[in-house]
Amino acid sequence: MNIHSIPAFKGCYVMQREDLQRFAATLADGFSQYNMFKHVCHGTYDHDLMRLFWEVSLAIIPDNAICIADSKEANSVLAYIPPMSKDPSLLDYMKAGGMKMFFKFGIRRIIRLTRFNIEIEQVAKRYRDANDGYLMAFATRLDKQGQSYGKPLITALLNHLDASGESCYLETLEAKNVALYQHFSFRLEGQTDSQMGDLTLFAMRRPANPTV
Repeated sequence: MNIHSIPAFKGCYVMQREDLQRFAATLADGFSQYNMFKHVCHGTYDHDLMRLFWEVSLAIIPDNAICIADSKEANSVLAYIPPMSKDPSLLDYMKAGGMKMFFKFGIRRIIRLTRFNIEIEQVAKRYRDANDGYLMAFATRLDKQGQSYGKPLITALLNHLDASGESCYLETLEAKNVALYQHFSFRLEGQTDSQMGDLTLFAMRRPANPTV
């Protein structure tokens, strides 16, 4: 997929390989108040560790993924994986720095992160349709939140989904985000209490809404 050729993303900055660390830093900062990531870090959020987590996560997304920002400064970042995308292999993970992440996180954090991922996968099996795309990440730097940096990104993505007739799935662990996504026509499909602490997983879908 050539994102640059898609009209919906004309006003967005498309991530290049050299932008990886900057995009990851924005996600690490934007998610720093989320209880899930604090829990993974044993109560005290570790920005450097989570930046590494996002670097690896972004490095292994499929080639057809959509990873955009408001500008090269990446004040707000969105990552979307289209339906039926190829899952990254273990080799892809290792090449992207998976072993470095393993050693820096330590076994206790890795276990927590793995258990969270298992829970998320179980929720997705319940509520995600096989033809859904996946909104993997959407966050804005703390000092830029409330300034409409993220709205053009989600609007551009949804315009593209409507034009393509794609449905979209996401999960969030923040109750405050449910109303935000409902504003963009996502529906709350269900919620599940996590076994990893005082956390709730909210599963949301936006059905395909083709324009023709």
